[in-house]
Amino acid sequence: MLELYVSELRRFRMAAAIHGIASLLILVALEQVADLPSESSWTHVVMLMLYMLSGLGLALYQFGTYRQPNRWIWLLHRPIHRARVLAALVLAALTLVLLAVALPLFIVLASQAHFTSRVIDGRHYAGAAFLALSTLSAWLAGGYMMLHRSRWAFAIMVLPLVLTLRMATAVTVLGLGVVCSALLLFLLYTVFRPSRHIGDRVGAVVTNALPLQVCFYLALVWGGSMLFQLGQMLAGVYPLSSDHVPRGGLTEAVRSYPDEAIQLGLAASTDPRAATWRAVLEHDNSVSVGPNVRQYAVHDLITNQGRVMFSDDANLWTFSHDRMMYRGVNRRTRVDKGWLGAGDHGAAPFAAQPTVVRDNRKTTYLVNPRDLHVLDAAHGTLHRVLRADGAEQLAGGVAVLGDRIFVLTNRRLILLAPGAGRDEIVAQVRLPQPFGDLERVDAAGVTDGTLVSFVYGYRQTGGVASAPQVVYLIDRAGHVQQVARRELSHDFPLLFEHKDWWASPALYTLVSLPDALIDNGSIPDDGASRFAQLLRPRPVEAWTAALAACLLSAAGAAWWTRRLHAAPRTRLAWCLACIVLGVPGLLSLMVLRPREYAAVRPTSAVAAHG
Repeated sequence: MLELYVSELRRFRMAAAIHGIASLLILVALEQVADLPSESSWTHVVMLMLYMLSGLGLALYQFGTYRQPNRWIWLLHRPIHRARVLAALVLAALTLVLLAVALPLFIVLASQAHFTSRVIDGRHYAGAAFLALSTLSAWLAGGYMMLHRSRWAFAIMVLPLVLTLRMATAVTVLGLGVVCSALLLFLLYTVFRPSRHIGDRVGAVVTNALPLQVCFYLALVWGGSMLFQLGQMLAGVYPLSSDHVPRGGLTEAVRSYPDEAIQLGLAASTDPRAATWRAVLEHDNSVSVGPNVRQYAVHDLITNQGRVMFSDDANLWTFSHDRMMYRGVNRRTRVDKGWLGAGDHGAAPFAAQPTVVRDNRKTTYLVNPRDLHVLDAAHGTLHRVLRADGAEQLAGGVAVLGDRIFVLTNRRLILLAPGAGRDEIVAQVRLPQPFGDLERVDAAGVTDGTLVSFVYGYRQTGGVASAPQVVYLIDRAGHVQQVARRELSHDFPLLFEHKDWWASPALYTLVSLPDALIDNGSIPDDGASRFAQLLRPRPVEAWTAALAACLLSAAGAAWWTRRLHAAPRTRLAWCLACIVLGVPGLLSLMVLRPREYAAVRPTSAVAAHG
């Protein structure tokens, strides 16, 4: 085992050295023009994909050479168990990844932390470790792809993407990465044998079939959705196109200006004052309130959510998760300006990373789930405008209309007096529906007070049926009265809106469950359970489609396994799996257990020759 480990290191030492030096030089060059640790999550995802491609390429080349018959026999037919042979290969790959991927990343991060004024937190080192772990996962997946007998084995790449790409804490993501690598190692071990057949063992079959089923589920949902929408485009009835906007639907309300959206809502009003209000509505006396934030960055996030930097007139401020404060540097001279925190004195740490938002007057605010601060750009200071209590969270919606400041939370819309604190709320409107369904909030000034419009339907294509528009009047005394309500029509067919669920209810739950269990910073609905989306009621049409898909899949599995050389218990298990999983289960059966036709020998020839 030790000799094989050393021979693998000796074999790829030059490639690892070239990769490591090239990575170091590229990272140093990129750091001269950008601050990579503070870049957006999309930049980090691109880096992740590039590193995973390098690990995948190493595995395809390494195991591709071993798949040659004479080398494969030489590798496995040794006086040691195949588990020790695989362990030597895995340890060699781990050593190469640490030297070629992790070491350059840690060198760059450590040099920035000690020789520059840039913010380098512990989560950035964890991110570098995650990049190395993802590279190893891609190597394991590549080995599985090369040794598996099916050409559909590339579906295993779905496992690290679905399992580990989460906007969660560094500890959580690293834990998921370790679990993913362990599963991939087990899958690789099932095919690391002279025979490339995985056999009929339950553990091997289930672990090989599940990633394939998830891949087919995602392909059916995403691919089917794209094909359906493409067909609508070709037919000229696509609701999101500029030429065909259905009247009375969500798309029409979303594409309207604030005054136009309120006009649409008042069209169905029976209030005798509605005609007067509609006559005075203009673009100048109406504003859009939000929501501007639907997800905040959790503490020690593995990547960046939103903007971690903002600038005033002279300084650039970068948020540190270790200190939970902003570190400032002069934009011109790069002189360190110290730390800026929460509160009017800027000395306290923030409860969570703020998100930078701007109102309709281009004023800069820093908002997190609990606090709303306004930036005084001239003095580089923060002033707290509002603080939320309990389970209420701010939604980042801020607008100024007349002498009132509108602030949106996941529970209500708050009206503040200019410069007012939390104890000087002049009016508030309770959200008529859950926050997660809220698409937009608009406000307009009229002679009787202020009109506020709530347009719902944000999760309409995700299966939420209710999508109303509700308009309230807030009079001068702060009293709230509902003056209009209408139900927005559905722009897409019902089965399209519930496609994620009826394609496979079981796999929908499996794919959605991590989002319900892991805190990713999403603003919750006020008072709702984190499993509310999984327990959402479905219409009869969606249940009928799901039942039909499961029954047809079970019938297809029974027909497919009729000529398989498999025990009746195995055939029954596949049929039951297809009933539970639907079409993805049938497709995975067709890939993992291709039909085998027995050779037919003429009975006359057998009789003639005895």
